[in-house]
Amino acid sequence: MDGHRLDVWCSDRYSAQQGHGASHQTCLAHLARDVVYAEKAGEDAFPSRLRLWLKRAFALADNIGTLAASTIATKRKALAKSLEAC
Repeated sequence: MDGHRLDVWCSDRYSAQQGHGASHQTCLAHLARDVVYAEKAGEDAFPSRLRLWLKRAFALADNIGTLAASTIATKRKALAKSLEAC
């Protein structure tokens, strides 16, 4: 990238890609895949709760173009609050 550094780099959690941007964001598709694996591999309830939360977040993203700004803000706040409860 010839010395260029992005503000935010989005990728899976592969360690070789962690330093490419000033900030790093995990790809939600990869995170969802890992949550499904964790849910199948273990007996902890957290992966199941996180999978349901991701489902709600993806549903909001799918409908974001048709929702009013106030509805988006309300749903975003509800997602943030429910994530704290996980």
